[in-house]
Amino acid sequence: MIKKGLIITLSVLSFQCLAQLETSADFKRQVYDRVYTLGVIGHSRGYAINGRYLKFQDGFNLHGLEIDLTKLRHPKEVRTPNQFFSNSRGYVYGRLNSFYSVRAGYVRERILYDKTDQGTVSIALTYAGGASLGLLKPIYLQVFEETRPGSPISILTTVRYNPEEHNVSNIYGEANFFKGFGEMSLKPGIYGKVGFVFDFNLLDRKVTSLEVGALYDLFFTEVPIFYEEDGNDINEIGFFQLYVAVNFGYKKS
Repeated sequence: MIKKGLIITLSVLSFQCLAQLETSADFKRQVYDRVYTLGVIGHSRGYAINGRYLKFQDGFNLHGLEIDLTKLRHPKEVRTPNQFFSNSRGYVYGRLNSFYSVRAGYVRERILYDKTDQGTVSIALTYAGGASLGLLKPIYLQVFEETRPGSPISILTTVRYNPEEHNVSNIYGEANFFKGFGEMSLKPGIYGKVGFVFDFNLLDRKVTSLEVGALYDLFFTEVPIFYEEDGNDINEIGFFQLYVAVNFGYKKS
């Protein structure tokens, strides 16, 4: 009888303990070790893609590496269509080079507000910095050139853009995008970034987040995107950008 009484008493206490452990959370919390994400970015000077590897230091702090590939535009870039040929590619009058940058840096993330239940949103502060390697690709155009001086006959040729020789009267349009890749020059620099990350994925192990923030690329020498006529200093060494990114990824234990 004593044994039966002990068994009944322990069963009741166990049931009460289980009842006390019940919470309103609708998913099981899990500790993760690493996060991998891929992001698509729109910013005030162009667009970019981003990849990140982050490692949890504890439940609220992460650190790791990121790499960006971004297109950086000059504020004066306005694409001009050819009014006489509807099938021609547009071009930017006065632009000597297209400019891209590959960023590689160290990133830290601090979770300010963690998810409490499935369907809620976590908010994190993120900041990063590192090297920014600029890539200048010369612009090639398709232009009409006379077969010989004074001839009324012109042929369509692909040449490197020279604002002193080419104007709206003889420019047909921009050449193939890949023309000039073999003539790229490098512009080394640095960058810094700060933003907020809002993760709203329903599954805790998945990442679907919206990131907003600001970043700055600083290159060690002037970036000659545009032709400077009559000493007008319109090219820059720094590029300030406001950005919005959509990130997708997953967490691993």
